[in-house]
Amino acid sequence: MKIIIGEPIPFFSNGDEDSFFYWLKSIDAVQGFVGCPSGLEITLTDPVDEHSLRELIGLATRYGLDMKWLRQFRNDANKLWFDDETTYWHKSVFGSN
Repeated sequence: MKIIIGEPIPFFSNGDEDSFFYWLKSIDAVQGFVGCPSGLEITLTDPVDEHSLRELIGLATRYGLDMKWLRQFRNDANKLWFDDETTYWHKSVFGSN
């Protein structure tokens, strides 16, 4: 599965940028990524496992990414925890209900 996300800007240092890409590469579901005009095209396993989804949530939160792209990973297996309205990410991912 391929998705496109906007790159986090600004990075605060070269090390900050290195950390972002190191973290992204370390996520099990991430098979690869390339830059594209609108940000990053990321190739992910399908489905994205729970641990990887939690890491993507953390990465997106830490680097201030628009998180709406994470909605597509909601499924029957994770909806109880992922779509929990009390979580810190719910509004950023799903909007306000």
